[in-house]
Amino acid sequence: MSLETQANSVIISAAKGVDIGAIEKQLASMWSSAGDAPDDKRSGVTRACALNLIVYTTPDDNREQLEELLSAVNEQHPGRTLILVTDSEAAAPSLEAYVSMRCRLMGGTGKQICGEQVTIEARGSLVETAATAVAPLLVPDVPVFVWWKDIPHYEDRLFDRLSRMSDRLVIDSAAFDHPGADLTRLRQMIGSQKRGLRISDLNWGRLTSWRSLLASFWDVAAYRPMLASLDQVTIEYRPSPEAPNEVGSTALLLAGWLSARLGWQVTAKAPHDDGTRVEFDLKSTDRSLKLVLVRDHTADRHDRMISAITVSATAQSASFSVALRANGTRLETEAKVGSEQSLGRLLAYERRSDADRLSRELSFLSRDTIYEEAVEYAAQLVAALGNQQP
Repeated sequence: MSLETQANSVIISAAKGVDIGAIEKQLASMWSSAGDAPDDKRSGVTRACALNLIVYTTPDDNREQLEELLSAVNEQHPGRTLILVTDSEAAAPSLEAYVSMRCRLMGGTGKQICGEQVTIEARGSLVETAATAVAPLLVPDVPVFVWWKDIPHYEDRLFDRLSRMSDRLVIDSAAFDHPGADLTRLRQMIGSQKRGLRISDLNWGRLTSWRSLLASFWDVAAYRPMLASLDQVTIEYRPSPEAPNEVGSTALLLAGWLSARLGWQVTAKAPHDDGTRVEFDLKSTDRSLKLVLVRDHTADRHDRMISAITVSATAQSASFSVALRANGTRLETEAKVGSEQSLGRLLAYERRSDADRLSRELSFLSRDTIYEEAVEYAAQLVAALGNQQP
């Protein structure tokens, strides 16, 4: 084995694979050096490990931005971060590992709480075996999170191995380049008893404010009789630049959530798609409904997000909506009953960073059954689209 030690890094040749002992030795040396460092202010370094975070990414990812994001995450969740950078197209197989520390100051004390990071770069034919380098580096007795920072490769061996060793798998369905097919495969993966996966979706977090404001209409007693007679839901969304002609995953998730919560089912009638809007026929126990998903091309933005959602009870001339206002910085609710119009809440809509969203997901280990049901119903909508007659 060829082993070269540099400042805070260990480089291992491809021939023998990653030497776990060398990496652990280097980490121990770093901690020892940190503890022995002179400090006039008597500050100390505390080693903390609340979790293992495996981050799968590719060479095309912006490493500087990723490092900044992980530094922010480490402030709330110090632990061992394992970054796995893969390039399966590389001609020459290689495997390299680097170690470093991540620290944050405890306010006013001068003390630091530190986690540690191991970066593994796998190329060529060694990509498929990279999981064998990751597994021995996991700290025992703390949760394992895998953040798959790419479109999930459902049939990929590496994806399968990493997801199986995780307590929770974090994805972002907004990145799906084929939303319908990818959501369908995600539903299948969630339903697989063999996998037993617990899924976190950063895109689901982006819908939290929308779902909360929409649900708040049911808190108003005067609205409930009208909401019980809904016959149309219209969701406007901005399409994905990668799939401008497909219904976006964010719109499908929101429609799936509402359908699951209210017990609406897709009928056998094929939806109508005119290139701008898709109309589904739904049914509940006592009535028929129409779900309309509208591509919003009015703004020169293709960020996959929702523009507005409106639920209507036509017989009672009532509609209730949540919409983005003020150039996307405000969320506004509105209720119309007959000739009366009532503006409700106007909330600041600050786009949370991916670091904030990831930090939030790292706080949960239990299954998110509401999300899983939303995916199930979204997949039913996708199936209806697939059954359209040419």
